[in-house]
Order: sequence, then structure tokens, then C-alpha cells
Amino acid sequence: MKSEIFAIDRKFGHMVRTATQSHVELKNHYSPQDIEHLSYDEDIGDPGEFPFTRGVYREMYRNRLWLKSYLVSYTTVAETNKAMKDYVANGLTDIRFTADLPTQCGIDPDHPGAWNSMACGGIPSYALHVYEEMLEGLPLEDVVYEIGMMGSSNYLFFHSLLVAMMEKKGLDLNKLHGNSINDPIRAKLVYNSPDFPTVIDRRIWIDHIEFAIRNTPRWKACVPNGVDPQQSGVDVPRELGGCIAVGIAMVEDLGKRGISIDDFGPMIFALDAESDFFETICKFRAARKLWAKIAKERLGAKTARAMQLKIGVRTSGLSLTWQKPLNNSARVALQVLSSVLGGVNSIDASGIDEAIGLPSYEARMYNLDTQHIITHEANVPLVADPLGGSYYVEWLTSKIEQETTTYLQEIDDEGGIFQCLESGRLAKYMEENRVKIEREIEECSRVVVGVNAFQNEGEEGPINKAIENTAYKVPTVQDRERIVGEVKQFKASRDLGKLKPAIRKLYDDTKSGENVSRAVIEAVKVGATIGEVVGTIRSGYGIHYDPFNQVEMPEFVREAIGK
Repeated sequence: MKSEIFAIDRKFGHMVRTATQSHVELKNHYSPQDIEHLSYDEDIGDPGEFPFTRGVYREMYRNRLWLKSYLVSYTTVAETNKAMKDYVANGLTDIRFTADLPTQCGIDPDHPGAWNSMACGGIPSYALHVYEEMLEGLPLEDVVYEIGMMGSSNYLFFHSLLVAMMEKKGLDLNKLHGNSINDPIRAKLVYNSPDFPTVIDRRIWIDHIEFAIRNTPRWKACVPNGVDPQQSGVDVPRELGGCIAVGIAMVEDLGKRGISIDDFGPMIFALDAESDFFETICKFRAARKLWAKIAKERLGAKTARAMQLKIGVRTSGLSLTWQKPLNNSARVALQVLSSVLGGVNSIDASGIDEAIGLPSYEARMYNLDTQHIITHEANVPLVADPLGGSYYVEWLTSKIEQETTTYLQEIDDEGGIFQCLESGRLAKYMEENRVKIEREIEECSRVVVGVNAFQNEGEEGPINKAIENTAYKVPTVQDRERIVGEVKQFKASRDLGKLKPAIRKLYDDTKSGENVSRAVIEAVKVGATIGEVVGTIRSGYGIHYDPFNQVEMPEFVREAIGK
């Protein structure tokens, strides 16, 4: 019998691109001639030395591993508290808070606009007692916490809850450690956050930062965010450029209050780890170099600390697919690896089942164990910046720096990042690039495995269990009614004799231009909710109490402010 011969085409699955995901065209190889323009001392340097291209610490991960982080917020307070404790026991070193969408919009659960999204994707953490229950049994001192939400009101309010809790317990505010992913540009550009208009956002943003510098110095109250803009369409130079421009605006605004960049200290950016492996690594290296030079040469930093940039990473949830979901394990592992090779300081790895629902317990454990394997089995962190000196890596780092610098000049030419937001330029860039990416996927000039290529389903294996156990649970009508009932009962139980003066103080400080942070802290101690804090500040600016114009000012607030 004649044997069957199979013709095997070696071009099957061939490369379809010659450029990175951000459209940087690449040569076939790189050589010393491609990096002749670079000086080791001025452009690369040793780890821990200016311009910090190779990392902010000389020993890097040998002395301090990156923080392992992810958002922990489920439907109920009890679930969230238990999850936090479980994850910390399994190696989580950075606890991130979020809340449901109504809370992030600055309204309470009993607001008529809150019903549909109530308790979806997080707790309706509307008042101090919710945080006290959520953090029961967890220390407040010398633990790294992050607030990862949407609008400027969220960062002001939830930092105030932590401060209020510590002051009530007599704890040392110098030991409150963490940061706020607080970026008013990202809040408007990506989410169009409704709590405040941009002019109030900018004021509240600086109030929060100033208060933290003066009172909770280990709390970094501004973290320019490139993650959400990147996942909404911007390319790498505009992701970095946007973060740097926010940092510049912050330092300039703080200067008007007598605070220097040296008072602020090291900057933190929240950046995305996408699937383009080398572009991601080089982005992190370029970010540190750019910030160091801008901090020193433009913003007048005198100390090395103020020239340092620490990077917190969120691996790309947008890159994950519901098609052939087992592939997501490869994506997450490679994105974490690129982050480690790029020398980041914190990693929030997406759940491998995140395209289907909130990450399951199994997916969370996979995230942590992937990082443990990279650390302890692959030994990747033994050497700082192990790819430093690669002709390709150094060329691409420099290329990203050049393109980001060009974009920063465009921002300056228009009058700064806030002017670019208001003019629509930022939204235009984001939309144009998003459409370009979608077209490339449709035309298969950008391959997404399982989506537009290699689509055979195959056996998904153990991922099925994780998918079946995704943490997202739609709250029932009874759940929502219970929450609304609890909110109304809480509001009715408060001592208005203490609450009214606190609300009046917040209103007066808003109108007079005082930093409102202390007034918010004192208000939450006596029971003010996020909706009431937001409404009072809005009223101090002479605009409608409610961001959605659906409810009127409560009678006790009207009495407190004399309206």
C-alpha cells in the first residue's frame, strides 16, 4: 500500500506584522550601530543610579520583590473580608480596594440611579462602618493598601475613611502605607466620571495630595494611570506621555501651595502590561528614564528620590479572551514575566477567567503561583535588568522615549494635559487608535489566537472549573432591597447634632478654598456618606447637589448650610 505523504507548509502560521502593537516598525535585527547615539552613563546607567532606566534600586528584586496585588471587592463585606485574609495568606502583599459602580459615581445605594449596578463588581462602601467591617481583623499600620476606583471623589473619600479609622483607634498616621490610583484625566477621558466637573476634580485632586504629603507621608495620593487609557485605545507613547503630563501638572499645581517635587518624593505610574513582550519591557525602562530627566531638568528635583519612578502594573485584561480561555494562562504568564524583566514594583495580574467574570479563587491562586514560579523556580529576579545591553532592547527603549517626548511637546503646545482633555484631543487620539486596532484584527494583520486565527476549540481542560466558579454573582432583588434598607436605617440612626456642623464645615471649606480633606475626615467620623460628601462639595460650588439631577438636597444638609 502506497504510504500517504503530507505536504507540510512551513509558512503556516507565519508572522503577519513587522511592527510592534503600537506600530513601531522594526528591522530584522539590531547591532551596535543602532545604539551609537546612546551613552551608558546618561541613557542607561547602573540599576539604582540616574536615570534609573535599569531600575530604581541597585539590588532590585534580591532585596525587595515586587508587590503582588489585585483588586479584592466582592458583593458582600463578609465575602471581601474573608477573601482578603485568604489571599494574604497565599502571598498577596498589596491589597487593592474598589467598590460598585454607584459608589464610584459618588452616589449612595438608596439613590434611584444606583439600583441596576448596586453591589455589582464590588461592595457599596458608602460609609465608614462598611470599611470597618471590611477590614476587621486586618492591620492598618505598615500594610500596603491601594484605592483603585474611578472619580476624584473616591480617592478623597476612601482615604478619609482609612484616616478616620486610624484616628479612632489612636494609630500612627505615619504608618498608613499605600496609594491612590488618583488621576483626574483618566477619570474623565475613560469613564467620564459624573461626580464632579473637571474644575472641581482638579481642586479635589490637589487637596488630597497636599493633605497626604503633610499628614500621611507614606501614602502616595496621586498615581497617574495609563492602564485604562491604554486598554481604551491609546498607544504606548501616549500612555506614557499622558502619565508624565499628569505628573507635570501635579507638581506645578503643588508648587502654588508651597510644595516641591522633593516634598512629594518618588512618583508612581500605573501602567499596562500588554502582550507585546519586548515593547512592554522597553516601555517600563523608557518611563523611568523619561521621568528622571523631566523631574531633574524641568521640575527642579534636587534629590534622587524625587527623580525615581516606581511602576505599578495591571496586566492587560483586554488581551484576555473567552474563546479558548486556557490560552489566557500563557498571556498572563508572559505579561507578568515582561513586567519582571522590565523592573516594575507592583504587579496586579489579571484573572485568566476575567473575560468571563470576576476572577475565581482558582484564577487568583494561579496569579500568585505564577509569580512565585517566576521568582523561585525560574530565578528570573536574580539579576537586575537582565536584558539591559541588548541592542534591540536599548534601541526600542530609546525609540519609545523619542516618540513620547514628541507627544509631550504636542501637549505643551496646546497648553497642558487639562487643556488637551477639554479640547477633545485626548479622546480623538484614543478613538483613532482604537479603530485602527479593531481594523487590524478584522483584517488579520493583528493576530489574536482563538479569535481571528487558530480558532479550533480543542480541549479546555481544568480551566473549565475556574470558569464555572467565577466570582461574579448578580445581586438578587432581595439583596438590593436589603442593602437599601440598611442604608436608610443607618442614615436614620445618625446624630444630626454632630453631623450638621461637620457638613457645614465641609461646605464652608469648599466655598473658601480651604483644603477639604480634614473636613471630609471629620464628616465621615460622624456618619456622612459618599453621596452626602459629594453633594455638599458640589453645593459649595453652586451646582446641583446630585450628579445626576435625580434627587434633591436632603433636608438636614439644607438646614446645615443655610439653604
